[in-house]
Amino acid sequence: MKDMQPSDTGNRYQSTAPISVVSQADEGSRSRKVSSDELLRLYKAGKRDFRGVDLSKRVLSGVNLKWTNLRRAKLHKTVLVGVNLTEVSLSEGDLSQTKLYSTLLEGANLQRVNLNQADLRGVNLTKANLTGADLSGVNLQKVNLTGANLTGADLSGADLQRVNLTGAILRGVDWTGAKFRETEMTGVSLLKPSSLVTQSC
Repeated sequence: MKDMQPSDTGNRYQSTAPISVVSQADEGSRSRKVSSDELLRLYKAGKRDFRGVDLSKRVLSGVNLKWTNLRRAKLHKTVLVGVNLTEVSLSEGDLSQTKLYSTLLEGANLQRVNLNQADLRGVNLTKANLTGADLSGVNLQKVNLTGANLTGADLSGADLQRVNLTGAILRGVDWTGAKFRETEMTGVSLLKPSSLVTQSC
């Protein structure tokens, strides 16, 4: 796994500084630094606790990190391509302005995560827990949210065109200014049907 950032010469990418990982036994204390290659090595060795990891403004491609604890991780403006995040915990993490392409987040714990202005087009979020998540201004086109829990989530200004919300829990969601078109909402659970205020495209 390579940890890259744009160089000053154009579209090429160059290696960046080590990332920060909080040790399992000492969350909240000073974090230690490891390279992205070390992170992958630790994962392959069986380590799954990477709370507080800082991967902001990185590009990660083809990485398998399923079942990991990434609570309070920082992925601000990170680009994830083909990353497997099945059943990970990203609760209270910062994924604002993140771009996710062909990324799996099925069954992920995303409680109170910050996804403001993120691009999640086509992402699989089946049965994900997005309770209290900030999804304001998010691009959710063609996202699969079947069976997801979005209780209390902020979806103001979000683009939900062609989203699959079949069986999702949508109690207390803020839909202000959300865009809907060909959105599947069969069997959803709403606090009040009248609370769904949409903007057609």
